[in-house]
Amino acid sequence: MAKILYYFANRASSTAGHAAKRNQAAVAQAAHQVAETKVRTAKATTVQLAETSQKRRTLLEIRDGRLRVGDSILIRNIQLQVVAGDRIAIAGANGSGKSSLVKAIFAEAEAVRLEAADLRLADPLAVVYLDQTYGLIEIHHGVLDNLQVANPGLPYQQLRQQLGHFLFFNQAVDKPASVLSGGELARLAMAMISVATIDLLILDEPTNNLDIETVETIIGAINDYRGALWVISHDLDFLSQIEIDRALTLKHQTLHIQSSYYGCKVRLCAIRITPSPKSNSQTEIKSLPIR
Repeated sequence: MAKILYYFANRASSTAGHAAKRNQAAVAQAAHQVAETKVRTAKATTVQLAETSQKRRTLLEIRDGRLRVGDSILIRNIQLQVVAGDRIAIAGANGSGKSSLVKAIFAEAEAVRLEAADLRLADPLAVVYLDQTYGLIEIHHGVLDNLQVANPGLPYQQLRQQLGHFLFFNQAVDKPASVLSGGELARLAMAMISVATIDLLILDEPTNNLDIETVETIIGAINDYRGALWVISHDLDFLSQIEIDRALTLKHQTLHIQSSYYGCKVRLCAIRITPSPKSNSQTEIKSLPIR
């Protein structure tokens, strides 16, 4: 059954007490090692995104789909297949439905719904969705606690090293997420997911709020990652550096598949979404096996 990274945030709420106890024990055991190593990285270092076994299996398939908001159709005639190893970019005007499509497929979104003649998700399927609000982060918990809850199998020192890779040093690891800047939230989110096991990684405007150095680190990590990738971004420079092999554009309420990334790039500035007439035709609504 498919699972989305929001479960990290849900688990943070229920296991914070246990995480705190584990932290205290780990601190007592590893304090002398931390004092010796000092885990001081002057800049973000190489990050490796884990991925599951990459057989060329189909992760997602939609046939004759429509994305609805209320009675209105946002995207029509959706024909989409995502196979392990695909690297997809999707472009479109603001409000065209790029993020809504992802949420309708993988999350419980009340405002939008996906109707399809056929919708299939691989089972099992581990999906990581990093959105523009970094919803996977529990803002009432600290930086270290968030990382530990997301990756409970990592030893304390590896957790500290991972945070160091994303420029969280010394007392910064104890800061509550609620006081972090936008860029710091983005770095924490990437720290949390970059050691997770992933079938499909979905990035929604991932370079927002990031400095150049951190963006370069993320680009390197994404290029090392061989799992399926779905990127929503207006950052053409970023997209040109992450080995996209298939580009989709939303134009006139239709998802167009381009034969190359360049074909998508030259059309980005010309995309417009036109109002759609209401449709009375009926299509079966498929329930999505998320949790």
